[in-house]
Amino acid sequence: MPLYLRLLQHAFATALSAIWACVLVLLIVGLVASILQAVLQIEDATFALLPKTLVMILLALTGGFGALGLFEALARNFIMQAPALVHQSWY
Repeated sequence: MPLYLRLLQHAFATALSAIWACVLVLLIVGLVASILQAVLQIEDATFALLPKTLVMILLALTGGFGALGLFEALARNFIMQAPALVHQSWY
């Protein structure tokens, strides 16, 4: 398999492993907010949006369960593989 395809596969795998925890947390927060909205019969859209927004800001400030470190390692890997990418045959 060519190097650029291996790097692309590694990038997709890194992205999926970095965001699955954040998406799961946002899904749980959204579910709890919608259940509370249904139980309390609140029809305000802000009630559904505000908790998810606050959790997303908190995740961004804390690094999102190590996602920042994963993307840093991916960038380091890409930089180290750059000379091999330039000199390989693309056919």
